[in-house]
Amino acid sequence: MKRLFFIILAVLLAGCLPSTENDPNVTSSLPEKKEKRLPKKFNKQSQPPEALKLTSVLYELAAASDPENFAKEHNIFLSKERVRVYISFNPGSSISKREKVLENYNIVVEKKAGNLSRALVPINRLIPLSKESVIWSIKLPDRLIKPRK
Repeated sequence: MKRLFFIILAVLLAGCLPSTENDPNVTSSLPEKKEKRLPKKFNKQSQPPEALKLTSVLYELAAASDPENFAKEHNIFLSKERVRVYISFNPGSSISKREKVLENYNIVVEKKAGNLSRALVPINRLIPLSKESVIWSIKLPDRLIKPRK
C-alpha cells in the first residue's frame, strides 16, 4: 500500500514541476541533430540526377574518363566494354516495348524473370538507357561478402 502511495505521490509531484521547455537557461540533454553528409568518395556532382534510374556507382562508371580503370578500382565486372547489371522494368510496360529497348541499346540479356533482367549493357549506353520510360531502375548485382575468420 505504501508503495502505491509513493508512486502516486511521485506522479503528482512530477506534474506540478514547472516546465523548462521555453527556458533559455536550461540546456537540453538530448543530442543535437547532425546534418547528414555523403561519404567522402561521393559528392553532389557524382550522384546521378533524380531523373536517371542508375545507382551512383553506375553513373560514375558511365561518366568516368577511363571506365575500365574505374571498374577495376571498384571491382565491377566488365566484358568487352559491357557491364553486368540488373534492369527492373516498369510492370505496366509491354514485352514488345521492353524487347525493342533492349535491341535498340544493343543489350545482351543473360537471364530474365518477370520484370527483372540480368544483362550486359554497353557502358556508354547506361545513361541514355536509364531515361527510357519502360525502365524503373538499373543496378549492379550484389556482391558476396567474405565471412570473417
